[in-house]
Amino acid sequence: MTTNIDDKSLRLQGSSIRKAPLSSNKEDIVVGLDAELTTILEGLTGLPGLEIVTISGMGGIGKTTLARKAFNDPYIVYHFYCRAWITVSQVYQVRDLLLGLLSSIARSADKMVEKSKAQLAEVVYRSLKGMRYMIVMDDMWSIDAWNDVKRCFPDDKNGSRIVVTTRFMELATNVSPKKPPHCMNLLSAEQRWELLEMLIFGTASCPQELVGVGKKIAKRCRGLPLAIVVVAGVLSRVIREYNYWNNIAEEVSSVVSTDPENCLDILALSYNYLPHHLIACFLYMGIFPEDCKIEVSKLINLWAAEGFLYLDSEKQLEQIGEDYLEDLIGRSLVLVEKKRFGGEVKTCRLHDFLRELCLKEAQKENFMHVIQRRSAKGVQTGMRNQRRLSFHLDPYSDVSAAPAIPHVSSFLCFTLGANIVPDILFFQLGFKLLRVLDIFFLHFDYFPDQIIKLIHLRYLALNVTYELPASVSQLRNLQTLVIHGPWLCRESGGSPTLLLEYWNMPSLRHVHITAACHLKNPFTVQDNLPRPFASEHLQTLYTIQFSCCTKEFFSVMPHLKKLGICETKEDYSTDSLSQVLNNLVCLQELETLECSFHAQNREVRKNLGLAALPVTLKHLSLSWSYLPWEDMTFIAMLPNLEVLKLKNYAFQGPKWEPTEEGFHSLKHLLIENTDLIHWEAIIVRHFPCLQHLVLKSCKLLEEIPFGVEELGTLQRLEAHYCSEPIENSAKEIQEQIEGIDVIIRSDRNPDSA
Repeated sequence: MTTNIDDKSLRLQGSSIRKAPLSSNKEDIVVGLDAELTTILEGLTGLPGLEIVTISGMGGIGKTTLARKAFNDPYIVYHFYCRAWITVSQVYQVRDLLLGLLSSIARSADKMVEKSKAQLAEVVYRSLKGMRYMIVMDDMWSIDAWNDVKRCFPDDKNGSRIVVTTRFMELATNVSPKKPPHCMNLLSAEQRWELLEMLIFGTASCPQELVGVGKKIAKRCRGLPLAIVVVAGVLSRVIREYNYWNNIAEEVSSVVSTDPENCLDILALSYNYLPHHLIACFLYMGIFPEDCKIEVSKLINLWAAEGFLYLDSEKQLEQIGEDYLEDLIGRSLVLVEKKRFGGEVKTCRLHDFLRELCLKEAQKENFMHVIQRRSAKGVQTGMRNQRRLSFHLDPYSDVSAAPAIPHVSSFLCFTLGANIVPDILFFQLGFKLLRVLDIFFLHFDYFPDQIIKLIHLRYLALNVTYELPASVSQLRNLQTLVIHGPWLCRESGGSPTLLLEYWNMPSLRHVHITAACHLKNPFTVQDNLPRPFASEHLQTLYTIQFSCCTKEFFSVMPHLKKLGICETKEDYSTDSLSQVLNNLVCLQELETLECSFHAQNREVRKNLGLAALPVTLKHLSLSWSYLPWEDMTFIAMLPNLEVLKLKNYAFQGPKWEPTEEGFHSLKHLLIENTDLIHWEAIIVRHFPCLQHLVLKSCKLLEEIPFGVEELGTLQRLEAHYCSEPIENSAKEIQEQIEGIDVIIRSDRNPDSA
């Protein structure tokens, strides 16, 4: 699509103009849904029998937003004992739906992956039996999805509800034939302008000289909330002057047809306004499956591997990637799915329409090709000239007819199954120039030696059941290595060993290993070989066992920022625990440390070496460490610590009395699974910067410390499956502090509370 808008209108706003809020905040801005929300809430809390509430309307009209508002309504949270949310989408797997339900109703889905669909359905049914539950099935495209799971929902005549959102009126009627669907309407002229103004200016008012042209832009979005959000993302990034806004108004007029269902053109307007360095980053996101929750760290590493991130002398690649993503979020092209405990974006996603736009533009530019069909013809069509390839096929797809495509730079496979074998990947498809190879979903019985010949490879993700050969170290350009295990163990029968000579890989930045493994010691090499050099780039290393944590080991990674270590049974028997943490002093740039101890040891540990923790730490997570609360003093004195997670008896004992000094920077605190009874603290004094407090499975804790209501920084309080006094304290705090976000999950029936 061509545009007549002056290039000057693409200039970003200067620092003197306040930036528009991020899309995560924009999702909280809702206009015109009050009456509709009231209707939905009445339907959710009426008759005692099981009812299905359906919400229908065109894409982008706000069905999911309305369902989410109802789902998170405080009375609904209190009214239903169990709530679950699953996204169905056009392409779905019944197993995924069932596992998603189990995950949402507080059962560990990890333990269920081996069960059949029938067994999973029975577990879901039994988990919901006798409970008053609310299930949201969002974005349903086929009646088959409903028929596949409807028998999992028991009707105990207790007022349970199922909410279904869909674009199709006929489907909504079939799902709930006795009750007509709630059909959403487009926004009125007043609501359109109200929404656009709030998205751009927040609580401030639009300058008077822009009100007229702003209303014209809002009107030409034809009442579609999604279109307004996207256009607001464009307006928030251009100079706030009449001429620029008027040009955009004319452009909107040219792309919006009389059929408001045609939203891709509106979305393309936002895409066409992207600066050059963001275009490839945005298009690349279409490589993931529909409704995929995209892990931000993986996305940025993929961008880096493809060379999309332009180096800045003052910033690391990862920081540049975060800036790029932040810009895409600010333009409403990418949605925030989940944030980390510390507030950083953990996962993101694309709206369905935006993903369609990605695929359309990527296909047109030969940027990438996504294969989603089972037929051989579908595998062949459009592949030959593509530079990137993504497989979303089902396990029974036949790829034997696929043509050779040696120039492909990225290959990602989201297909479960074993029909794609190494010979097809490396001989038939003829990959030679690969920079990205993500075959996590493929299961091979051996390591494909052809990978070593991919000299341009920068990103490699494998799911292995075998020991990786040391020859992987020959991949000199590799930046990211992701290994999902476990693979074969050493001859001694202990933890798996990775023979990777990481010190000879000058580009290596990130190593993610799911199993606690033993990494080869760089100083056990033969004397006639060159001395290992210090890596200038290695920043992330997860997960290694304690026995690797020597000074010699850490000396070759001086710029490490994120480290995950795990105490195995072998480590525990060596009794070298205190020395392990003392050696962390070598890591002068370490910011994140996740430390898990041997769970079978229930004795209180002393002299652990916490005093040697690097002062640079910002995030610290401890699990199964059984430390006395007195040792918390060492952690409290870390000057830069912002996030502290204490899991699974990280500290043991009935009483915690923090010292007067410490925790000057702590913003986020999690305490999970503890025997703590008395937390004798004054929050405003001992945790002066606390923003987010999470208590999980604190069954014995008697009260939340005094002074929470005086702490002006606290924004969110969560109590999950804690004692009844803690739940009551949380409710009182919610009444005392205006605007605080309080979440309570209980294993007690609300009717008997």
